[in-house]
Amino acid sequence: MSNGPVPLHISTPLIESRALSALMGIEVWLKMEALQPPGSFKLRGVGLACQTRAAQGARRFVSSSGGNAGIAVAYAGRLLGLPVEVVVPQTTPTRAQELIALQGARVTVHGASWQEANELAQSMLGPTDAFIHPFDDPLLWQGHATLIDEVAQAGCVPDAVLLAVGGGGLLCGVLQGMHRHGWGQVPVLAAETHGADSLAQAVLAGERITLPAITSVATSLGARQVCAEAFAWTQR
Repeated sequence: MSNGPVPLHISTPLIESRALSALMGIEVWLKMEALQPPGSFKLRGVGLACQTRAAQGARRFVSSSGGNAGIAVAYAGRLLGLPVEVVVPQTTPTRAQELIALQGARVTVHGASWQEANELAQSMLGPTDAFIHPFDDPLLWQGHATLIDEVAQAGCVPDAVLLAVGGGGLLCGVLQGMHRHGWGQVPVLAAETHGADSLAQAVLAGERITLPAITSVATSLGARQVCAEAFAWTQR
């Protein structure tokens, strides 16, 4: 009996890193999300969002991205047979732009940061278009939560989970999955780079703040403000 369409993402290996384990003096396990066809975890949530929107009648996907989300939307659109428009900021590396185009999507470069690119993408939406957000959508979090489902299925209950934060979509999905499996007491370490630390600054301020600019070299993590749900999780 089918539970819906086959996901566009694949199950990825969970492997121990001997190098990191030796360095840290503890067992360090890596969820190998770089093995997803578009190269990142983004396909988990993006794939579910694209499949859902297509089933609801969308005839084109429009997205804004610093890189990885755009590649995932372009990949999903190609598999689903729908055209894709991705707007990226000027900080997006040429290679990421090439990878988006390689999937058959149209790439537009606009603005100094993701916020400016996102504003342009929103202005492009037509009546039969679906906007695929790179990090702020419950469908994305639902898809990203499958990463934790796979860890649980492997029989692993971690002592702590470490992940990177840009806009907070991965964080929301991982926490959603952890709470679903009863791991509410397992700490999550959310790591950001200096110059793109919108979550850390929000926690310090006690409210969501907007960074004046992204100065980190990690431009794919360059969200000047984290999504409201990510900040809300820090209060729980």
